[in-house]
Amino acid sequence: MCTLLIGIDVLGPKTAVLGANRDESPERATAGPGVLVVSPRVVGGRDLVAGGTWLAIREGRFATALMNRRPRPDDPVDGLRSRGLLCLEAASTARLDLPTRLDPGTGEGRPDAWDAALRRLGNGAYGRCTLVGIDPDLGSWAVQGGGGDQPHGVPIPAGWHAITHGDLDDPVEPRTRHVLSLLEGMKPRGVDDALELFASILRSHGEDGSPAVCIHRDHFPTVSSTLLALGAVDRPRYLHAEGPPCVTDYRDHSALLGADAPHIARERA
Repeated sequence: MCTLLIGIDVLGPKTAVLGANRDESPERATAGPGVLVVSPRVVGGRDLVAGGTWLAIREGRFATALMNRRPRPDDPVDGLRSRGLLCLEAASTARLDLPTRLDPGTGEGRPDAWDAALRRLGNGAYGRCTLVGIDPDLGSWAVQGGGGDQPHGVPIPAGWHAITHGDLDDPVEPRTRHVLSLLEGMKPRGVDDALELFASILRSHGEDGSPAVCIHRDHFPTVSSTLLALGAVDRPRYLHAEGPPCVTDYRDHSALLGADAPHIARERA
């Protein structure tokens, strides 16, 4: 993916909302939302070329998202695994019970999935990326590495956040800085309000001269979009637009999470 919007506890304690646009080659074969792993139950879209995913949700309570970082000229290129496999494996192997290690900086418990991501990104098998873990109960985090870098992670605190090609809330990344300015001070009335706020940002084309979020170009345009709500909400939500969100409705796939949710479609802009 190339744009990820995150709201931690903006709807109350132990809640999380996400909005994501995936920018990719239209020729790369992809399957829409479905069951990726039966046990534990992991759902998301699938990359039919390498078998991984860009966003996965485990048991309706934990999500992983994969963001590619800008490569450097000296990055290794041969023999690398698909970063989408990292995202899928992080979702399917994470322990969702208790923190397993104390963070040396804060002294607080750190989720097992965070440590597992650090180990995987430290083996030199992946290109430069950021793996995001969203866990409303145990805490959310972003781990970056690959490309020969020493991996490191940061917690994602309460509030609004964004990631594009750089760091979490990177002030020098124009699109990140722009979307954070749109989210600043926003207080959604509920889940639908928060997801529609994200959808409006993900549809935007930079008409006022700001960086576009829904990107139309020959090279890696926006090919799909996802909205997600987890944690202490009335029910988990999983909405997906199988195309640019400016011209494609978000369809409700919440039933994949085990949620008995009515259809919630976002009208075309």
